[in-house]
Amino acid sequence: MSRLLIALLFLFLTSEFTKAQTTTDLLNLLVQKGTITQREADSIHAEFSEKLKASENRSDSFPLAIGRLLRLSGYTQIRYQNFQEPTKNNGFVIPRARLDFQGDFSTKWGYRILIDFVGASGVNGSAPTGGALVSPELLDAFIAYKPFDFLKITVGQILMPFSQENLTQDRNLETIDRSQVVSALVARKGDVSNGLVDSIGNQNGRDIGLMVNGSLIKIDNHYLVDYYLGLVNGAGINTVDNNTYKDFVGRLILHPFKILDIGGSYYNGFDKFTSSPTINQERIRIGIEFALNYDQLSVKGEWIQGKEGDANQIVHQGWYLQGSYFLWPKHLQGVFRYDTYDPNTAKSKVQETSDYYVFGLNYFFNVWTKIQTEYSYRTENPGIHNNVFMVQLQLGF
Repeated sequence: MSRLLIALLFLFLTSEFTKAQTTTDLLNLLVQKGTITQREADSIHAEFSEKLKASENRSDSFPLAIGRLLRLSGYTQIRYQNFQEPTKNNGFVIPRARLDFQGDFSTKWGYRILIDFVGASGVNGSAPTGGALVSPELLDAFIAYKPFDFLKITVGQILMPFSQENLTQDRNLETIDRSQVVSALVARKGDVSNGLVDSIGNQNGRDIGLMVNGSLIKIDNHYLVDYYLGLVNGAGINTVDNNTYKDFVGRLILHPFKILDIGGSYYNGFDKFTSSPTINQERIRIGIEFALNYDQLSVKGEWIQGKEGDANQIVHQGWYLQGSYFLWPKHLQGVFRYDTYDPNTAKSKVQETSDYYVFGLNYFFNVWTKIQTEYSYRTENPGIHNNVFMVQLQLGF
């Protein structure tokens, strides 16, 4: 008897034999009657268990769905932060409050619209000044076409394919905040003009343009290569381009083993910065990354270097190494990260380099709802003490 007929018979018996208490009882009954072998019963039970587990995981995230045309999800983060530095105020902030609309018009066409009701100032972890209201901000708005596994074309406002931490959704971060180097060099909250570094401002790691990506060389249900190629405006989100040039961004990731990712990213642009809005200047980023995920253990790291300007080019770079382990599988996770950043390599490291030692503990109620506690020990300019303790509750649906 074929496995298909066995599975159909199993499903029929599941609905008809109400006296049996578990799926194991039903399979044992089939084995006793000689309908299937014990080996076939074990295989069917394993497949059934996997499908049941997947169904439970989906119910944990409970997104609202109207078929495949619309999947609505969202989350809110509420944070308390306590600063050692006396010039900063302790208190509660709402860094993010988002609604996510996704859908598929067919097996090849899809879309996404992501809205943050807090706006860029909330991502900075600080309340708006002067009691002003924060306008909602459009983060993602794109259409994607995927005719093959090796080819997906996305056009619109997208996450730039640079850096694994930049591409990690905010709700899935293991630490409360991103590393210094990603925040500073991938158009996020640390990407601000400060006399050392020109910037395009906080763009949430996104831009408007076209991206082509895909997976190559499949061996035993495992792709060995992922590639990303993009052409973007370089001016940021929710705005028109401010010059005629387009910026190139690319990322290549190798998967020599299922548990290991190794790769790099490259960005080359000619942009106008917030500190010099009338002049086009070179903007270059180079990044190297790795990630190891084995059972309950995760280890990852990145090194990124950035260059801005033409005549007086400034070089800045940094790296981080992060490890996490589930002390209680799926629920309790410990995290540590060492994070260093130098905004100007030409100056003394004693003056400019900042080192963060982050200790965290995360408790997951389900795949999206969690509470994070974190202490960040920071060494920056001599005489400045700005260690931070934070607690963040994330509720998702």
